Amino acid sequence: MVFEMLFVRQAYQQALAHELRKIVRTLRAHPSDRLDERQPGCAVSARDLALELVQRVRRIDDIAWAGAVALPRPAISTRGELLLELETAWLGTHAALVQLPSTHWSEVIAAPAEFATFRQARRGELLWLALRELVRHSRHLAQHVRGGCAGGGRHRSEPKPRNPVDEFAASA
Repeated sequence: MVFEMLFVRQAYQQALAHELRKIVRTLRAHPSDRLDERQPGCAVSARDLALELVQRVRRIDDIAWAGAVALPRPAISTRGELLLELETAWLGTHAALVQLPSTHWSEVIAAPAEFATFRQARRGELLWLALRELVRHSRHLAQHVRGGCAGGGRHRSEPKPRNPVDEFAASA
């Protein structure tokens, strides 16, 4: 059991690091003067998506620390500040995941508000769900960079209906 837990934790850290490298490459590829442009048929800009990605990484950090006090965040206006804030959030998240004991990975904690279908769940499951949401938003940002975002991504005012039973059945 200990070997399996170590493997799952290492796989999670590798998947998260890989996704963050993709996000940084995507942000660097996007022209900084077009961060605020909205693609036809899409209600969010690349800057909004990048800020949402920073929030998603912070949410992973919050799940890993489970109840730590949130620090005030500075206002972000340039692409360089976005990249710096994303990297800062990643460093905190990475430190939390490295220090997280294996017993805490399976600990039952209160679920964040974004996972409205759960009141509480195991920390490891919440981390994987948060990574899935990060990947989804990362793909939407990549569509903006390619210029092919025609309503392919969702945003806060238009939540995606979720059926957790179907999601878990599909993953089994």
